[in-house]
Amino acid sequence: MQAQGGKQGAVGQAMNPGQYHIIKETSQSIGELLKQQYKQIGYKRVHLVVAAPKQENIEGKMPAVSLYLYNVTLDEEGVGNNRSAQYIDEEIGEGGQVREVARDMPMWLRLDYLISCWAQTPEEEQLLLGATIRAFMEHPTIRGDQLKGDSFEPDDYIPLLLSQKLDETVLSRFWSSLNQPLKPAIQCWTTIPLYPTTARSFTRVREREVRFFDLDKLNRLRQ
Repeated sequence: MQAQGGKQGAVGQAMNPGQYHIIKETSQSIGELLKQQYKQIGYKRVHLVVAAPKQENIEGKMPAVSLYLYNVTLDEEGVGNNRSAQYIDEEIGEGGQVREVARDMPMWLRLDYLISCWAQTPEEEQLLLGATIRAFMEHPTIRGDQLKGDSFEPDDYIPLLLSQKLDETVLSRFWSSLNQPLKPAIQCWTTIPLYPTTARSFTRVREREVRFFDLDKLNRLRQ
């Protein structure tokens, strides 16, 4: 799985009935990546909070990193979002026989996260923020064993991208809605595919009749 311009093909993707877990497991994968980064700078434990970043959810858990999924939208530039297209897949039918089926293309989603760090002092929060940014710099993608859960195939990976700037007015309103003072935060986003489980049987064309016409003969008859 990649960002637009390089997404892997959908053909051959195994259908996992639990693949709708992919949103939750994407958050888990990003959170585990960050916790490993904090361990590298000497933290034995940093709590991961996925609830809204407000005092009542953080209290008693510091130091903590809040990985708040605040927006889920259709990835408008996703090449896989041609909902009228289909691809050919294989599944095990009754009696253990393999049959070909037609499936709809996956729906590519964009997940937007707001990441904030919480500690006893502003200096420690800034230290965690620096480590967070470095994690994204050194891991522009998450792949392999870093992907948590069963929603991903062995060769899948997800991109991690940082937004350049957050609107100050939007940020102020966001923190005010949580009754929190304005707090430094990082915006990260990624794209993931959500596969449908529906499948339709089809039959390949085995034989087709093709006719040829002698155009010269036809023109002579017309004359």
